[in-house]
Amino acid sequence: MRIEPLDAMYAPSSPMLQIEDGYTDWLDYKGMGELRLRAEELDGRTYPHLESLAAILRDQQAAYGPLSETLDRKLDALASGEAYTIVTGQQVGVFGGPLFAVYKLLTVLKRAKQAEASLGKPVLPIFWMATEDHDYAEINHVLIPQPLSRQFRKEALSAIPLAGKASVGELEFERLKIELVQMLQRMLVAEAETEHTSSLYHELVELLQRSKSFAQFFGKMMRRFIGEDFLLFDPHQPDVRALGRDAFKRLIVEHDRLHAAFADAHKDGMPDVELNREAAHVFYHDGTRELLTKEGDAFTTKRGHHFSEAELLSEIDAHPERFSNNVVSRPLMQDHLFPTLAYVSGPGEIAYWLQLRPLFHTFGWKMPLLVPRLGAVLISANDEKKLAQEGVSLDEYLTNPLPDHAFDDEAFDESLYAYRALSSAVSEEASRRGQRFGSSALHALERLADEMRAEAKREQYRLNRRRIHLSTRLLPMGAPQERIWSMVPLLNRHGLDLFTRLSDAYERTEAERCLVKL
Repeated sequence: MRIEPLDAMYAPSSPMLQIEDGYTDWLDYKGMGELRLRAEELDGRTYPHLESLAAILRDQQAAYGPLSETLDRKLDALASGEAYTIVTGQQVGVFGGPLFAVYKLLTVLKRAKQAEASLGKPVLPIFWMATEDHDYAEINHVLIPQPLSRQFRKEALSAIPLAGKASVGELEFERLKIELVQMLQRMLVAEAETEHTSSLYHELVELLQRSKSFAQFFGKMMRRFIGEDFLLFDPHQPDVRALGRDAFKRLIVEHDRLHAAFADAHKDGMPDVELNREAAHVFYHDGTRELLTKEGDAFTTKRGHHFSEAELLSEIDAHPERFSNNVVSRPLMQDHLFPTLAYVSGPGEIAYWLQLRPLFHTFGWKMPLLVPRLGAVLISANDEKKLAQEGVSLDEYLTNPLPDHAFDDEAFDESLYAYRALSSAVSEEASRRGQRFGSSALHALERLADEMRAEAKREQYRLNRRRIHLSTRLLPMGAPQERIWSMVPLLNRHGLDLFTRLSDAYERTEAERCLVKL
């Protein structure tokens, strides 16, 4: 495996590139070079719940196997206030979700090691699994390539009770296991069988059978195929919500100040991101998940819940498990719970985090370092060979992908001129024996012409096979590879240790946008 820098995978305007220089006016800390300043800020804050948080983290890891001695020591340090964290997060997509979820994890591992070396203190890599989200439709599917097509087929799980209305952490998982096995089979059928196929299939089925939730299946895959040097955090647990009680109350008490700060948060030059600026940024759980909004002096939901501020604070005190964060307040909750040096983010997150700094300031905090995740294109020797046959480099292909050779209907019709003349003559000759013979002859000859056209188009598709291959592997459906492909096809092609090898190689390079030659 060899890694080379590759900037061509993102447009120059992408937040993944702009975060380095273009957005500095809207950040509190400008990259890893200001890590120590962030550490000094965190040293001045208090986290009275760290002992409880460390105990919760230790308990949660039990679902994923034994805790390493190193992580155990770091959790002791966190409990005593002698450690920091670097955090990333993602929805718990089936079979690990898109590849960028893996890249986030690899980045948080790398950055945590760098921060430890720089600060001389333990730094825990945290993967925040978004189990509080209710976006079932975003986690319930994979995309599978189709033969001789640039399009991928969406394979989705069937609907289940409360899907789309309740947090993912509350959804029934057991009944979906058969569907998930069938989904896995279809993913592997779409791939060429390799020496890894059988072991991959049986390991994934075993992980699935031992999982009791979407989060556990996601986490077990990450542990099995990435490594053991990170902590998986499930926020959708009552004991976690209890630790967040004070932050929930601040979101309510300081609603008007937060609302005013957020109303003016978008500045010229920032990416355009649609965010709900009117919400209270807190969900209320009553069987389903309902966003609270302040109307006058009351906090309400669309389904008719109505609280005065005092009633809502009392409800948070008594039942913190009934509340969760939205996309705007989750970063604040993260900063409340963890002494967070940095958050590892993708382009979409960078785009909206830029607007959150005024909210951190309203709480009297600064925003953590915003660090872009690894961006990567994985390329096989066969892919490289096909690019060479097409006479283009990967950079050229990513910026100007090769279209299919188009089928020329007009030219094909011209090529049939002699055939049609002969058809007309045959039809006329047959008509001498009766009109119906002439019509039948013409119909049969036209049908034969249609079959010749169809065969010519199939031949055109065969000529396009190489371009279709490059499209599906490198720029599937016109999107970055990391957003379409999941771990499973790559593990099948390149071995079950692919991502541990990638992690090792990535930690040795200074590149953050990488061409990975397999």
